[in-house]
Order: sequence, then structure tokens, then C-alpha cells
Amino acid sequence: MVIKTFGAIICGASVLAVSQPMKANAATVQRAIRGTWFLKVPADPLLHTKSYVQETKNYAHSIKIKAGNSKVFVIKGRHPATNTYKTKFRYKGGKFHTVTVNVAGQGDTQGLISTHLKINGKRQHVLLGEPQNGNKFDVFTHFRPTKHYFVRGYIKY
Repeated sequence: MVIKTFGAIICGASVLAVSQPMKANAATVQRAIRGTWFLKVPADPLLHTKSYVQETKNYAHSIKIKAGNSKVFVIKGRHPATNTYKTKFRYKGGKFHTVTVNVAGQGDTQGLISTHLKINGKRQHVLLGEPQNGNKFDVFTHFRPTKHYFVRGYIKY
């Protein structure tokens, strides 16, 4: 089942409609993003925050997010809100490839791209966190990282 979502971009007095096909997968969280994922969040001197490791556990019917030593944020239910859509992605200096972006959760949730990258000489299965603006994709790994990993890339919407 394909659902079309529509957005509007207001330019002066005219309105331009933008559509993007999305596939509704309301049953479970996608298998490509299930498991325990870690992201080292860097320190931010402007907000006076220290660096910490964010731990995300994606199960079939729930998502648990723990940021550092804070409480665990849980999204659960028989049918968590999940969507997938295809788009074009390229690493900096490379060519465009078609990828599937997985969105699991509610509200303003980050899209995740399942891929493989070479980290410390080993080919690792990772998730790239889609940025809200810019071209810096956070890298979620299965191991607890000691530094912040990111990839520069571009998405065609």
C-alpha cells in the first residue's frame, strides 16, 4: 500500500505542492534497523553539554532510547508508527544510489539509512541518521564508540 504525503512550500504569494511517496508499514519496526545501536553525541560548548553515548534499542514492537545517564524514553504499542521511502543518496564525491530511508517513531523522528561502512579497518553494518539540515549524517554502530563518527553526503528529495 502506497500513501502519498503532500507538503506545501510558500514562496511569496504562490504555493508549490511537493509530493513524496511513502510506504506505510504499521505492523512492526523494519528488520534492517532492529537491534541495539550506539551513537557518540559530541559535546556542545554553546549549550554547555558534555559528550555522551546514546543507546537505541529497536525491537519489533517498541523502541527504547537512552541518552547518557538519563531516563529511558520508550515508544511502544502493537503497531508503532513506521514508514519507509526510497530516495537518492550519495557520499561526498561519489555518485547517487537509490536507498531506503526507514522512519520509526512518532513526531519529528530521524530517518535511518541501513548501509555498510569501513570503520577502523573493518566493514561494519551501520545506520546513517538523516540530518534535518546540512549534509552531516550521524553513524549509529553496533559497538559502543569512543568518538563521534559521521559521514558527509547528499540526499535528493
